Amino acid sequence: MRLVVTTPLRPSAEEERDAVLAAARYDLPYAARGGRALTRVVAAAGGEAALVLSAARAVLVAGGAEHAWSPGMGVLRMKRVLAARASGRPAAPPDRDPFTEAAGLEPGDRVLDCTAGLGADALVAAAAVGPRGEVLGLESSRALAAWTGEGMRRLEHEPARRVEIRCADHAAFLAAAADRSFDVVVFDPMFRHARAEPGGFDVVRRLADARPLAPEALAEARRVARRWVVVKDGAPGWDLARLGLVPLPSARGAHRYYARVPAR
Repeated sequence: MRLVVTTPLRPSAEEERDAVLAAARYDLPYAARGGRALTRVVAAAGGEAALVLSAARAVLVAGGAEHAWSPGMGVLRMKRVLAARASGRPAAPPDRDPFTEAAGLEPGDRVLDCTAGLGADALVAAAAVGPRGEVLGLESSRALAAWTGEGMRRLEHEPARRVEIRCADHAAFLAAAADRSFDVVVFDPMFRHARAEPGGFDVVRRLADARPLAPEALAEARRVARRWVVVKDGAPGWDLARLGLVPLPSARGAHRYYARVPAR
């Protein structure tokens, strides 16, 4: 998808500056709005869709529809993790977060999310690792990386400041990364077997890389991790089986399975 970065119809000087910086950050073309209709801006720039950045929102406009970025349930999950950390007690059902439990995240951890998507798990991980930790999310789709990265920058929750979203192919990134440079490495590949998803998820499927996780990438991730690699799969867990991974115990009827592979 050829994406053009622009602003609302009547942007402030700060919004214009931030949009220019965002376009440079993700190597995308910037088109000044100039009071023009959005369709004219996109067409003149040779694009197919627009990322409209205001002070508060990152809106993807594609196929005649507007999609405001949101991490979905990620914000609620983040708040539950923060509340559990503040209380000093493990969260009890239904407030437990299977992802953070599977990842075994600790304060100060450095986390690599190889398939960031809309950034929900990256945001939850940032809450779990606390102020001394950091989360790097990789997304191979430039459009999805820009939408999520700029949305995360505009999210008014402190853990979002610890999340960096970068456009990168995870296989290439892992191959170049130093041994044991992250505490935990996470994969949440796009589920290849369709199931009911929240409204608006269809646009994510159109943007995201649908390639399955390669065994070679998993092997590199084990080298890069200090403790372990976590792989998520949708029920019934066929991709975990393909990789020879055994799911961790989960609640009956769970829609998500996790496997944890030790670092090498």
